[in-house]
Amino acid sequence: MRKVLWLLTLALALGGCKELQLGAPVSGDLQAGQSVEAPLPPAEEGAGGTLRPGMKVYRLLTNGGGAFQVAAVSTTLQGRARLRLTLYDENYVVQGVSVARNYFALGPELAPLGLAPQGLTTDPGFRLNFKAPAGRAYYLKVENFAPSEDQVTLYLDPLTPNPAGREEAFTSGMVTGAIEFLGEFDRYDVRAATGYLRLSYSGPLDLVALLYTGPADLTPLTLDAVVSCAPVSPAVLLVVRDRGLARAGFDEEGSGRYTLELSSTPCP
Repeated sequence: MRKVLWLLTLALALGGCKELQLGAPVSGDLQAGQSVEAPLPPAEEGAGGTLRPGMKVYRLLTNGGGAFQVAAVSTTLQGRARLRLTLYDENYVVQGVSVARNYFALGPELAPLGLAPQGLTTDPGFRLNFKAPAGRAYYLKVENFAPSEDQVTLYLDPLTPNPAGREEAFTSGMVTGAIEFLGEFDRYDVRAATGYLRLSYSGPLDLVALLYTGPADLTPLTLDAVVSCAPVSPAVLLVVRDRGLARAGFDEEGSGRYTLELSSTPCP
């Protein structure tokens, strides 16, 4: 009897720890390939004039693992929705936070609530991408910062990442890639390339294209939105990433998608 009471006390303590870490009890499961309806209470004013959002937490079931996109689409407030998604791993460590409709970031401090939504898709959804190893558990916290209640549909769908940047040879022409995951590095073998390299990108990320002359190169030539063209030789490796490794987007124009071009046309 004493052992049963001890186990019950331990279970309650662990459950309380989970709720403390996530900010709310788990409301249910979201299975890959399916959706759930999440009624969200309105935000309320808290102590000191702070805004306390209405929230729900769901456990994400990713089966055998892989790449996934989770999305929240408002059916009540729609374009007036003020939602934020926070992804946690099984240790309740933040893995990503939706910031706007076209990108997401690494921590909640990078999610300004006053940022105006920018619609790239036909629905008013907020999204983020993540890679889930097999056997790992994830949790999604959905927060409503609007002063009105909202009904939100949550989706968890398998994702096929943009295939570019897997260390393939890039010697001429154009290639289109995308930074779709936090901390992603897209790599290209340019040791046989000649001419001039151009980086084209228009979006919220701070993308850089780094030209390395070898494994010991600690100061690669950097292309970005200001200096976007340079001779490719004598580089052997080209890496594209977010400068701070803190943000990622989606494979869409104006989000995480970029274009690289190799040609004989000199830089201006």
